[in-house]
Amino acid sequence: MSAQNAPQAASKWAHLSFLVSMIGKGLLGLGQIIGGLALAFTPSGTLNGLVLRLAQFELVEDPNDFMAKWAQSAAATPHIANETFYTIYLLIHGGLNLSLVLALLAEFRWAYSVSLLALVGFIAYQFNKFAHTGDIMMIVLSVIDIFVIWLIWREWKAHQRATK
Repeated sequence: MSAQNAPQAASKWAHLSFLVSMIGKGLLGLGQIIGGLALAFTPSGTLNGLVLRLAQFELVEDPNDFMAKWAQSAAATPHIANETFYTIYLLIHGGLNLSLVLALLAEFRWAYSVSLLALVGFIAYQFNKFAHTGDIMMIVLSVIDIFVIWLIWREWKAHQRATK
């Protein structure tokens, strides 16, 4: 490959990475919406009962399974306020994710800056949650969001260059 074609090839890989990450975020948003709707339309305590049953099956196979013990402990007491929070959170977060992904794929100019701001907000929330809980998953999610920010930024700049 010539030196002249190297930036073009890197740009194609960045664009492909952008598309794959957008499809992933869109599917995640759709899954969150479906999960939020499922929570909204199931009787209170149903989810906790399901988690308890699934954890029990796993604990029969492996009584020392950390995740099964954690899930069983978390689901042991139903909290209607938690179900309401997660229902609203999943619907809003999923709806925002899916809307921004569709707007980015449609190449709406405003979607780039709004998406970057939304992701920075998610990262701030995740770092705050990590500071209070020590949940390492919040750091993992933040690293993924930082990578997606970089992809969106590259795509935005490439789109700006193409429209000049």
